[in-house]
Amino acid sequence: MTPATTPPPRIVESSDLDEWVRHVIDIHFHPTHGTPFWIERGKELGIDARTAIRGYDDLALLGFFPMDALRTRNVLDFLPADIAKDRARLRVDETGGTTGAPARIAVRDFYEPVNLFMNWYLDEVVGFPRGGNWLFIGPTGPHAVAESIRQMARTRGGISYFIDLDPRFIKLLFQQQDMKTVGLYMKHIRSQAYGILETQQIDVLASTPILLQALAPELKERGYQFSGVMYGGTQLTPDLYQLLRTEYFPKAAHTAVYGNTLLGGALLGPPQPNETDIVYYPIEPLVKFDVVDPQQPQRRVGIGETGQICATVLSEERFLPRVLERDQAERWRALPALGWEGVANVRPLAKMPGGATEGVY
Repeated sequence: MTPATTPPPRIVESSDLDEWVRHVIDIHFHPTHGTPFWIERGKELGIDARTAIRGYDDLALLGFFPMDALRTRNVLDFLPADIAKDRARLRVDETGGTTGAPARIAVRDFYEPVNLFMNWYLDEVVGFPRGGNWLFIGPTGPHAVAESIRQMARTRGGISYFIDLDPRFIKLLFQQQDMKTVGLYMKHIRSQAYGILETQQIDVLASTPILLQALAPELKERGYQFSGVMYGGTQLTPDLYQLLRTEYFPKAAHTAVYGNTLLGGALLGPPQPNETDIVYYPIEPLVKFDVVDPQQPQRRVGIGETGQICATVLSEERFLPRVLERDQAERWRALPALGWEGVANVRPLAKMPGGATEGVY
């Protein structure tokens, strides 16, 4: 880790959370230029959101975001009219389907400020390498993470290689307890990985903690070293993080991202003296986390207490207020370099909806 020498980049018009909320509400609830879903939702709730919602806490007037809407409705219903018209620049991203049918959302500019902030964070807080080539082993296809990796590698002066992994297929195999096919699929992934590693210069390795744990012993045996390792997903435990940093990739800078297709990514906080907690910080005010009581989700828990993650996305392009996530965590104190709170030790809820299966995440 290197100490930050420059402040975080300004990625939205206002650094005041309540002012930014009012700006986002004004866009998405505009009667003619707004977002069809939110115009309709305002009428259903019988509120004029542009006058009733004056700050972050007022978002409770909208209730919790109904995730099923993203599984069943036209993706253009969730974009402001001017962005929805710009179809030549849109792409559709999908979730992995852990808790049911995949959710879909259209994207134009959402990740530009996200990647700008991540780039600053990797430089100023993590000390992550520049100028190297990246190998990403994980979901590509309709999943947002691959495009984010491609942009990040390019921004940092490298090229990116990809090995596609279908998380839905893996989860299906786990649900059916077909471990023989899981083993065959993982053998297929490994053979592709070494096909690249043996012929190309790879400096940064990016994948999920579970996949990196499976690959690490053989990578070490073959003598591979990397200048950077990036983890994605939720199953990065303190013990595994310590093992990968010290035993398998001791010469690399390590970082991790927690998030999904809808939220972008929350960033792993730097290791703190005498602490082993895995703490993630969202990119405020584009994304804000609350940790709430699963039984009474209207109530936030206290610092250090455990609860369900409730995420809110606040951008001019995408408005997803109060999304109850499938994960639990501890509410964590603010990181001084950022000035806002995080979530620690993210893991699946004790009782996940719909028999959800984590698979390689």
